[in-house]
Amino acid sequence: MKNIYNQRLQKFADHLAKIKNHPEEGLFETVTLVALEEHRSIYYDVKYHHWVFEELPACYDEWGYDGKYGNPLWENSDQEKGTVTSVLEFFNLKLDEFLHLFDVNGFQNVLSFGGDKLNEMSDGSAIARNIVEIINRRMEEV
Repeated sequence: MKNIYNQRLQKFADHLAKIKNHPEEGLFETVTLVALEEHRSIYYDVKYHHWVFEELPACYDEWGYDGKYGNPLWENSDQEKGTVTSVLEFFNLKLDEFLHLFDVNGFQNVLSFGGDKLNEMSDGSAIARNIVEIINRRMEEV
């Protein structure tokens, strides 16, 4: 089953690597994600490029825009949970993987995952490199 998630990630990496100067570049979204560790909650304010998830419907047939808010959404997701939850589920990402792939505040763990520290100037190819590194790490775990 892991293979399907890696194939999805690879397809998205290939798609993002081709994007230069996206028209919505410079627009960001922030979402608060919560990790439960040792009976305590750790909150992460994750800032990510808005345009990245807007590309999902262009890349996958099973993605579209929800009718209520117009946000990108995987067809198997609950629209009330939003785009980020759809991304986590569609790619079967753990929180630390999501942070490494998309956060521009520096939550990347390059020692564990490789790739680049992302920032507000990171482009599609930088995000794609991090995706490829996550796939490589997942393959090593098998």
